[in-house]
Amino acid sequence: MFIFVLLAILLLVVFWQYILAGLGLWVLVLIMRAVINWTLADPKPNYPRKPVQTRPVAKPVTTRPEPKSKPARELPAPDYLPRWTANRRLDAGREHAQWQKKFDNAAQ
Repeated sequence: MFIFVLLAILLLVVFWQYILAGLGLWVLVLIMRAVINWTLADPKPNYPRKPVQTRPVAKPVTTRPEPKSKPARELPAPDYLPRWTANRRLDAGREHAQWQKKFDNAAQ
């Protein structure tokens, strides 16, 4: 700790001119700002200011709640529903190609 105190004193001794110049500039800037505010700056208006016009806030869209619909009948059992596997797609594609060929031949 003693070394840090000696180091701080050494820095103050070496840079005392720069420290004083910085403090002087700081005080000078404060004085200049005060002079500008007293003389050149516009005084505050004594009339009430209007608020800045902004975009109106969007109102949330209110919708009627939809009644919960009940199915006319129960869904079929999962075993009954068709399974679209790769083989079933291939068969459907083949069936469609055969139907298209028959349709084209009938149109000629």
